[in-house]
Amino acid sequence: MKKASKEQKVTIKAAAKALGVSKGTVIHYLNNGRLTRIKDGAQVYILMDEIRALRDPAPASQVTPPVRPSSDGDGATVSLDRGHYEELLTRLGQLESENKDLAKYRDSMVDTKAALNQKEKNLQQAEAKLHMMEEELRRLKKMGWWKRVFGRGWRMTGG
Repeated sequence: MKKASKEQKVTIKAAAKALGVSKGTVIHYLNNGRLTRIKDGAQVYILMDEIRALRDPAPASQVTPPVRPSSDGDGATVSLDRGHYEELLTRLGQLESENKDLAKYRDSMVDTKAALNQKEKNLQQAEAKLHMMEEELRRLKKMGWWKRVFGRGWRMTGG
């Protein structure tokens, strides 16, 4: 592949603006081979010719109509080029994988929430027990030392 000059290549941001899509969509095009990634150090560039080819539709004589009437006349048959079909299958696989990951994450969050609820319940029980012990300690501090040692029924006698 010959090296492209600085004028023939643009950044991902500029490519997104030229195509009228997001940067994520341009990255998706790069990952799926619809656009070619040109690295110059840490910077990624895209050939402007590829952007024009992607942006500007092909002449009508080269384009297969996407929908043709079916033979029985009551439905429609969709015709896709192989590259687009493979891209759709790839994206479907990615979405199914993401769906499985999200289901696992949801299940783990449910388990985590149940564990947190149990911990909260244990904490509330411990706080109630601590409160009762603090009340008992306040009550004992109000008593004289002899009542604490010998019990409530014991009285000091003078003399």
